[in-house]
Amino acid sequence: MSRPFTGKSLRAIACLALVSLSACGAGAPAPASPQASAAAPSASSALAGAQGGASEPRELKLSTDYFGAERVHGGIAIYDTQNADLACTNRSLCNEQRLPASTFKIVNSIIALETGVIDDAETKLPWDGKQYSVPEWNQDNTLRSAVRVSCVPCFQAIARKIGTERLRDWVTRLDYGNHDIAGTPDRFWLDGALRVTPLQQIDFLRRFDGGKLPISARTLEIVRDVLTLDVGPDFVLRGKTGSVMPPQDPMEAGWFVGWVERGDRRVFFATLIDSHEADVDVLPVRRLITERVLRELQVLPAR
Repeated sequence: MSRPFTGKSLRAIACLALVSLSACGAGAPAPASPQASAAAPSASSALAGAQGGASEPRELKLSTDYFGAERVHGGIAIYDTQNADLACTNRSLCNEQRLPASTFKIVNSIIALETGVIDDAETKLPWDGKQYSVPEWNQDNTLRSAVRVSCVPCFQAIARKIGTERLRDWVTRLDYGNHDIAGTPDRFWLDGALRVTPLQQIDFLRRFDGGKLPISARTLEIVRDVLTLDVGPDFVLRGKTGSVMPPQDPMEAGWFVGWVERGDRRVFFATLIDSHEADVDVLPVRRLITERVLRELQVLPAR
């Protein structure tokens, strides 16, 4: 079974309501299986510990079934620092483990900057000359543009330069998902052993934004910057999508993870679509549903 919240990640989230997470210690990760996808109740229990000891996240009830309206099935997990509130529209799905797909570009960017494989957001990532289905991939990119267009070959080249041993070390150091990078070094987040739950996505992003990861302030600011999707008069939206579908993997995962900044307030989210009707284009739906939920919760301004 894939590793649920344990060690540093579990204890950090259990301390969410405290002034600082730095007082929480670290622990060794447990072994994981590339095929694991079962629920991990202890993960939600750890996150929910910030709500005054509740054993599970509360059920997030919305005025509209935004997933059903778009003919997809899934759920969204929300953690609001304003009141230390954790909620899920689909509590079992919040603990299910999936391939991170292109949401791993957040981690890949961090590791590339920390290891010196990339200098900054404008570092040139040369096109390899191959023809891809996405036109923006058939040209030189930078870290900034590669994140924006989710350039898979760009980040595969970055991963090969980092190398397996450094990737394994950093994924463990960052306490990301189940820590398991079994598979080829440039595909393990696409079709290898790495797995992450929506609650783990939120945990990781909260530790990242809160400066609780073992990375430099410079790396934090560069990655935070390239994840910026929208800026309004009183909010900033940062995030990353990702997607993997059969036959690439039997377990569909349509991700949109990130957070909204409203002054000192942070609202972290992890949306996961795990099935859809055949004629539905999941790619735009992930962010569309998320923003509708955030507007209903008055986290994003109404349109």
